[in-house]
Amino acid sequence: MNSVKKALFWAIESLKNGGIENPQLDAEVLLAHVLNVDRTLLYLDQDAVLDIEKSGYFKSLIEKRLLHIPISYLTGHKEFMSLDFKVNENVLIPRPETELLVEYVIKSSITYSKILEIGTGSGAIAVSIAKYRQNCFILATDLSMKALIVARENAVIHNVDKQIFFVQSDLFNAISANHKFNWIVSNPPYIPTDDIKKLSNEVKYEPIMALDGGNDGLDIIKKIIGNAYNFLEPNGKLAIEIGYGQSESVLKIADEIGKYADYYFVDDYAGIPRVFCCSNKDKEGYNG
Repeated sequence: MNSVKKALFWAIESLKNGGIENPQLDAEVLLAHVLNVDRTLLYLDQDAVLDIEKSGYFKSLIEKRLLHIPISYLTGHKEFMSLDFKVNENVLIPRPETELLVEYVIKSSITYSKILEIGTGSGAIAVSIAKYRQNCFILATDLSMKALIVARENAVIHNVDKQIFFVQSDLFNAISANHKFNWIVSNPPYIPTDDIKKLSNEVKYEPIMALDGGNDGLDIIKKIIGNAYNFLEPNGKLAIEIGYGQSESVLKIADEIGKYADYYFVDDYAGIPRVFCCSNKDKEGYNG
């Protein structure tokens, strides 16, 4: 496979025979990554010769893809909110549905905001908010120090590292109760434990800690809703991504806590409630 054309043909056939869902797209993305060119340019010069090093690298990536290692882990990149994020096996790969959470916060923040993110992972949420909503300060936490290293790198890449402070914390444990925020945001693990084994082979390569939400998928969501009001400014807002079929349970959790008002769901494009939003019942003070 010494030419682009032959390399693509070999890769597509290999991935197709290996049961990979999108063999042509995956082959094109990986070869474009190896050659450091836009995918659309691959077909402009199909007779271009791959040197031994690039050919070997491409072959190794295809072999790893056949093991169902996610494309984003192989290339080390994932686009989110039209920004390029560094990712690796230490962080959850950002999903398109999480953009709904980011867009809601960006559109709803009309004044300077202090924002706390619980479980930042790659930093996709915090970095995107800081990039598009520069009038803010964000405290981004994660239990994993390896994830925080990736998040910091993404903040530097996108020139928002001065707006974001990263701290290792198990939920709110490392956050002083004296710190109050206008927003608390999170994309917590919300997949029920028994459903983890039913996930695609690709997802199983991602950090289990970022996926497993306990028996009903609500363990971490309960802890966040049960503690967030202690760290919110008066009328401060909480926004959490949730899973399919969890909206009624999340409403019940918030009701039982009794500290929130102004419940609101942001639906995804299929009409499924994807982001749960509410406000601190204490209305005095912050207006924004």
